[in-house]
Amino acid sequence: MADTSRPATTVADPRPDTGPATGKDPGFPPEGRGWYVVFVLCCCNIVAFTDRQIINLLVDDIKADLLLTDTQISLLQGLAFALFYAVMALPLGRLADGGNRRLLITIAIIFWTAATIACGLADNFGELFVARMLVGIGEAVLTPAGYSILADYFRAHRLSLPISLFTGSTFFGSGVALLLGGFVISSLSAMGGISLPFFGPLELWQAAFIVAAMPGFGVALLFLLTVREPVRQSGRSDGLPSDPSSARFSLALRHWRDNARLFTLVYVGLSLLAAAQFATGAWAPTFFIRIHGWQAAEIGYLYGTLFLVFGSSGVIFGGWLANRLHARGLPDANVRTALIGAVAALPFGALFPLVGDPRLALGCIALLMLFGTMPFGAGTAVIPILAPARLRAQFVAAYLLFANFIGQAGGPWLVASVTDRVFGAPERVGSSLSIVVTLLLAGGALICWAALRPLRSYLAATIPASPPGERSASSNRSRVRL
Repeated sequence: MADTSRPATTVADPRPDTGPATGKDPGFPPEGRGWYVVFVLCCCNIVAFTDRQIINLLVDDIKADLLLTDTQISLLQGLAFALFYAVMALPLGRLADGGNRRLLITIAIIFWTAATIACGLADNFGELFVARMLVGIGEAVLTPAGYSILADYFRAHRLSLPISLFTGSTFFGSGVALLLGGFVISSLSAMGGISLPFFGPLELWQAAFIVAAMPGFGVALLFLLTVREPVRQSGRSDGLPSDPSSARFSLALRHWRDNARLFTLVYVGLSLLAAAQFATGAWAPTFFIRIHGWQAAEIGYLYGTLFLVFGSSGVIFGGWLANRLHARGLPDANVRTALIGAVAALPFGALFPLVGDPRLALGCIALLMLFGTMPFGAGTAVIPILAPARLRAQFVAAYLLFANFIGQAGGPWLVASVTDRVFGAPERVGSSLSIVVTLLLAGGALICWAALRPLRSYLAATIPASPPGERSASSNRSRVRL
């Protein structure tokens, strides 16, 4: 395995800016425009995750209608997305690195919206699995291309907060999915269902998918008409030309190979932490329905509110904390913040399924969300900093390949497998959650801790020395020995 302290390909300079943080650097667009792009990307992410996560509120309805097991449901929740990533994530990342990201994201929104409607028209497990796999194009395109665009609007030392807001909108979207799902389920139950021409009467869960998909068309139009494709910023130390040919997959593979230990530790550590959140998000609503006797609409409103408030706040707080740690001279601030969040979240992940009072369980989940989501703005923001400008989307896509196989597919599947194969009883889903979430958080924290030293070595080797006249107090602090 290559020595990460001597990378062959260098990266954009993540040092603090030597001048005031006005966002008016000659090579970057005005920062106000960048913040508007953050807002629109957040709207896209909310719609994407609403379409993606609404299934978590419909588990028992789908099981009863299609006669599925918990394990089959977990495959719909996770593996369907992971399969799409296995085939398409890196080619789409390559396309984003070399093409027009604005048009690519617009096409992706329309595609995943149509796929969500197809979920609502599915009549069996196979049709629903394929439709769910196609919905995965949302994050497969949106996240790599979105990270890449933001890295061309904000300088490296100011990138953590915008990416935290962008990432945090996924949790906001999950909350919207639960709130919207609860409202739709309650409304459709009162109406006695709906019927469509050519398709006839729809089950409640089918109608929920179709209603959730509708905002996607409006968001696609907003993005196309109001967001500009920014000029790509090469950074001070990319070591690559700025033309599209520098986005070749072979160059991305070489950069990975030269720094394999660092990227593997960062990707796997963050993916295990993601698996803990995906496992909780996938099965916590079902836990409250099965164990505490709550209705789907009831848990949708309450759990959705927790996602909106604590999930989003945790990601944003993680980005803020990483920026503060950077300012204090800690070059590994992004991954260090992920480690802090994982350790703080661990006891609440272990306890919430075991307490008898459902209100206390919700309180534990709130803190699990607050601390457990800190890595997903701060930690993932290190990826576009480490990757050369023309390779950013491919490296984010590679992370998402890890995160979706280990996180989106692995987390829900592990809980379902322990429930079905170890306990053999659906009512033991709480015990499964406690075991799986605890192990995932502990494993992710250990691997993030192991990534700190190679990350510091990598940054020390790839940050060029500043001319004496450009050094500032903040850049001097960044050389503090750790």
